[in-house]
Amino acid sequence: MKKKNIIFIKPPDRFLEDEFVYPQLGPQYLQSFLLEHDIGSDLLVLYEDKGIGLEQANHTDSRLALLNLKMLYISQDGNTIDQSFDLSLLRDFDIAAMSVMTPQAPDAYAINQLISAHYPHILTVIGGSHARYYLKQVVALPDDLAFDFVVPQDGWIPILGLARGEVTKSSKSQILEDKLPRLTILPPPTRPEPLMERYKFEIAGAPAYHTISALGCPFTCHFCESGIEKVRMFSAEMIDRDLEVISETHKQIGNSVYAVMFFDDVGLMSPKQVERLSSLVAKYGFATWRAFTHAYLVVRHQSALLEPFKNTGGKRIGIGIETGSQRSLNMINKRNGKKQSVQEHFEAIAIANDLGIAVDAFTMIYPWEDHQDLEDTTKLVEFVANNKVNGIDAKGRHLRNHVDSAIMSPYQGTKFYELMSLGEIPGVRINPLTDPGTMYYKGMRGESGWPYEKTRLPRQEYETVQTYRNSLRPSYR
Repeated sequence: MKKKNIIFIKPPDRFLEDEFVYPQLGPQYLQSFLLEHDIGSDLLVLYEDKGIGLEQANHTDSRLALLNLKMLYISQDGNTIDQSFDLSLLRDFDIAAMSVMTPQAPDAYAINQLISAHYPHILTVIGGSHARYYLKQVVALPDDLAFDFVVPQDGWIPILGLARGEVTKSSKSQILEDKLPRLTILPPPTRPEPLMERYKFEIAGAPAYHTISALGCPFTCHFCESGIEKVRMFSAEMIDRDLEVISETHKQIGNSVYAVMFFDDVGLMSPKQVERLSSLVAKYGFATWRAFTHAYLVVRHQSALLEPFKNTGGKRIGIGIETGSQRSLNMINKRNGKKQSVQEHFEAIAIANDLGIAVDAFTMIYPWEDHQDLEDTTKLVEFVANNKVNGIDAKGRHLRNHVDSAIMSPYQGTKFYELMSLGEIPGVRINPLTDPGTMYYKGMRGESGWPYEKTRLPRQEYETVQTYRNSLRPSYR
């Protein structure tokens, strides 16, 4: 059976100040999986010229906005094109597949519409979190926007079937659903050098790339879709190989000092897990690294959790401290129904900072919050911003804590979306017609999307507080 010619397309992230902050790894995982079955594929990264970003991000016609995109095209043989978006590049492909987050949805729909109109022979596929949590809307798209195939869960087996020509197109969108019980047989993602050299993410002064060690999350926070998904770990062998390739890519690009970021929810969950990751980080010569943990775990384990991290160069950790309001923290269900105290957030920051580890703290503003709730969180944010860190980064600068303040967006698939839709949170009502392109937490200039028809306080008050909190961020981290 003839193998299909495949291109993976990453839609633009118009809401970000810089789209080359971290790689969207879904297509790269699928690329490497297909390669294990002797099937090559190409990668197309679409990004926005930020010189016209604000105008185009608000453009009423997404198809016209696409004309101003740039494209980074990387073929399977390593050839690269970096220029204005040219739809004709796609004409010889059989399959165009996109991994789509909800803020990318309007662009993904418009790209699909262009492909279907100009090259109807191409099978179009949508996967990623948007296809998963907005499945009904994606399947119900009008004919001119509809994808041929929708993959709401794992994409490895569905994309292999499509590549082998084992699935045929019908008149309506088809759902290809598969979920691997274990992720232990999968290869690490591709790390194409022309793409990796574009990324501009640093950890404590060292250039860094992202990876993940697992899918899912052991916690059930009401604002998170992943909170309902069982944790599935990638194999130690796969993580080992990925870190080896990341290390080699850094060196090939010319980075003599380099870092890695574990961008999942289970990086620093226990002393045993930290020891395991620390040994791999040290094995491949990373100067520093970053991973996420929870405040109560830092308070519980203290140096037993953080010393292996620090001893292998770790200088920054991420903690979702979420809020300084005890009322809001109780509503979030941060610890799967167990009590958590705001005081633990203060204690965790102090413990990490005393050990010479800076904290990247993530906070949110919630639509039910009153002035007291906002004031309580602002006090916590001010503490994070001002607390001294006993360490320096790779550039000799004093380490500083960093804080992000976002306004919560209740994505479909979250408990808060369900509660708000049912009217069970007083004073809050979601706008059912919200454009998915405005459903984001952190955008240009530190602002957030606004999906609400009704909130406890006026929008302006929340945004004023958000602006102040984000103004406390240091100029580097």
